[in-house]
Amino acid sequence: MKKYFLKIIICLVFLFVPFKNMYVNAHEQQKQVALISIKDGMITQALKYIGERFPNVTVRQQYTETYYGFSVSGSLEELSQLAKMPLVNDMHFVTTYRAHLEDSIPFIGAEEAQLYKDQRGRKITGEGIKVGVIDTGVDYRHPDLKSNYGGGYDTIDLDKDPMETKLEEKSTFHGTHVAGVIAANGKRKGVAPKAKIYAYRALGPGGVGTSETVMAAIERAVKDQVDIINLSLGNDVNGPDWPTSIALDKAVEKGVLAITAAGNSGPGLWTVGSPATASKALTVGASYPPVLFPSIHVKNKETIINPMIGSAKWSKGINGRFVFKKYGEKGDLKRVKNKIVLLERGKLTFTDKVKNAQDAGAKAVIVFNNIDGNFIGQIKGKYTIPAATISRKEGLMIKKLIEKIKIDAKTGHEKKVDILADFSSRGPVTGTWQMKPDLLAPGVQIKSTIPGGYLALQGTSMASPHVAGAAALIKQLHPDWSMDDLKSVLVNTATPLYKNNKKMYHAYEQGAGRLDIEKALETETTLYPMSLSLGVTRKADLKVKKDFVVRISNKSNMPKQVTAINNQPAKGIQWVLPKAFTVPAHTSKKISLSATVDTKVLKDGFYDGAITFSTNDDENLRMPFLLLQGEPNFPSVMGFHFGRVKGKNRYKYELYLPSKVEEYKIAVFESETFRLLGVIDEQKNSKRGIIKKELVLKEFPKNGIYKFVIFYKRKQYESATESYVNVAKIYVED
Repeated sequence: MKKYFLKIIICLVFLFVPFKNMYVNAHEQQKQVALISIKDGMITQALKYIGERFPNVTVRQQYTETYYGFSVSGSLEELSQLAKMPLVNDMHFVTTYRAHLEDSIPFIGAEEAQLYKDQRGRKITGEGIKVGVIDTGVDYRHPDLKSNYGGGYDTIDLDKDPMETKLEEKSTFHGTHVAGVIAANGKRKGVAPKAKIYAYRALGPGGVGTSETVMAAIERAVKDQVDIINLSLGNDVNGPDWPTSIALDKAVEKGVLAITAAGNSGPGLWTVGSPATASKALTVGASYPPVLFPSIHVKNKETIINPMIGSAKWSKGINGRFVFKKYGEKGDLKRVKNKIVLLERGKLTFTDKVKNAQDAGAKAVIVFNNIDGNFIGQIKGKYTIPAATISRKEGLMIKKLIEKIKIDAKTGHEKKVDILADFSSRGPVTGTWQMKPDLLAPGVQIKSTIPGGYLALQGTSMASPHVAGAAALIKQLHPDWSMDDLKSVLVNTATPLYKNNKKMYHAYEQGAGRLDIEKALETETTLYPMSLSLGVTRKADLKVKKDFVVRISNKSNMPKQVTAINNQPAKGIQWVLPKAFTVPAHTSKKISLSATVDTKVLKDGFYDGAITFSTNDDENLRMPFLLLQGEPNFPSVMGFHFGRVKGKNRYKYELYLPSKVEEYKIAVFESETFRLLGVIDEQKNSKRGIIKKELVLKEFPKNGIYKFVIFYKRKQYESATESYVNVAKIYVED
């Protein structure tokens, strides 16, 4: 790896064709927006100081509940000077957030809740619980939601009308779908059908918002004294110190249970992004409820296909010759009548691919990914042929077969249940090495409310509201339980899932397992913490002892006998657990346990398992643990964006460094030929955090899609990350 990297750098230094007169322009800078954290009790003085010393800086929003400070706009030079004020703790430029885009509710045990009653004799339906939905807004006129709507706020338009965006081209429905999973009460029933929904519109047209609007929504929800907030949104920055992650932790400290979607950037490690990196929030990944999926049978192999949103229905028994036709351009689609067409993602929109294939007489379209992993496409308009997607690995395998011999394909259906969704983001969190996600919930083919009707969607956005609804049920049943108790009973009663029904998924993939509301409702024992991080060990450490104190709370009227067992022993990790002990009724007991890590035995990598606490009344609470052996190999560059800004030949890029890097270089390649066009910037000894930089590139190529490769060096790791960017787009100020 190291030798390869050095060769690449040498090529870049000596062989690239540089853009002429590339340099950073320090003049005429665009307005920036940043979040300023102020020392406690000093906001008034800070605002006065800004008014006197920085008359061109505008204060936009003030935060006192979940983040002590304010957001401001000004030039990069002004904000850099402002950050040096003695009253300032730190400054973060705002970042962009996007919404993560059959019957799961009985499957997780939500219907069993109505067998229980609260302290007032009411059925457990979420009644009396306020759930905040921080999203694209909510269609509060929807017949399944109007009786549950309690209010809210719009942090985009700054008014009290958090309705979904209605613009024809950039309309939204994501928040309404999320709200329906939580508390629909009409034709469809949510997990907690009598909970009150408070909508906070923080994502505007097209489902896009910024950290400024998201944080304002969190602030507002805390002031409105909601019990639970759900955030089915996120970015790709894996950092625990991002402002939105900090704000969520503060919200939890103030008594609001925060639940957030893990993100849809799986299946790679380290893909969970803020605010799902918040240490005190519950982070939710996605799994499959019982779903009958269309599949395609090719030469004795059954492959699950993912129907595109808006596609014609995939029926069983579609037969035809399978042919590969590149990207689906009109010139590619010759001799495809009555055939099933395999296309590669890219060049055209999914709608254009399907339209071209239908016009050419094809029977069906299957598009495989141009990067690793699965994805879901969407087509606009009505077409009679069905369209679906598959992973790159599956697509290339089928392509290789059909290019060798003529092969017929046939569609069918295959059932999937309790499988980790490929797209679900994985942990752990950089810096803290905390296990994320905390648990899984159904997030595939989830049918819920949208403006004007209903739609089945998939994503961790759909998984998170299942847990938010479950939390509302538990909160109604146990209104006096602490935040830690509520989180524990949701997480530590989860059902662990197994890959191919054999090997358990890792803790950094599934947390404690899939949500089981029935178990959570009947459990009266809780744990703190919910999981254990053994941190990072290295060979030079030899033997390392990790000590922990766990609090076990008995919430019942009877004493409980508890036994702790390590039922997933790992070679090289030796646990010392307490003998069986008793916890009296309505009390808590602290117990000590320790793990000794023999680093000489362990190879570099992840090691995980779980300690199970079993009680005499058949409660089993699993506390997962995670260890990283060796230097963590996480991506050293995240959140890369590039685009034009106002002014001739002016461009801007942004990236996030989760740790210090010795150097990085940004190279640009043609997207199809991969011909190197030049290096647009290079930096040495860059500290952790967000980097924004404006460039003047006098001979940048014409508008189009280009491949940007960022080469970096961090400690012994030398690698690269890549992004495809449409340079025709204007850089959007966050």
